[in-house]
Amino acid sequence: MVNSELLSEKEISKERLAALFKQAFFSTSFDKDGDLVVRSDGPRVFVIVDSQKKLLKYMAIYGVKETAPLELKHQFVNRMNDDIIFVRFSIPEKRHDVLMADYYLPYEDGIPAFQIIAAFRLFSRVVPGAIRACDELDLVE
Repeated sequence: MVNSELLSEKEISKERLAALFKQAFFSTSFDKDGDLVVRSDGPRVFVIVDSQKKLLKYMAIYGVKETAPLELKHQFVNRMNDDIIFVRFSIPEKRHDVLMADYYLPYEDGIPAFQIIAAFRLFSRVVPGAIRACDELDLVE
């Protein structure tokens, strides 16, 4: 269990976050680009540190049917963004076969370790739940 430890701004790094997630019993790895990947019961989540903006980015990527009209994909994404407050969903302009979900967590002036893990757990539940609730046309592969 992650304790009430407070991480300072300077302590936030992908290596420190990997150790934190392992301490909370999550599986972690680094992809070929060096990004931290955390595995949960839900999606595979990329955890990216934006040190300039002092933000942690949680991101999950899903495939969507290439053959589906872009208008239907946008309607699907818009519905999730209207109904789900915590996560932002998008279809990238240059990759219409991809659904992205992301959430940003600020860490300026430090952040409790518990908050990093709690936000991750919520993100990991909300994303697949939103897809299940809103994907009436089975767009997500």
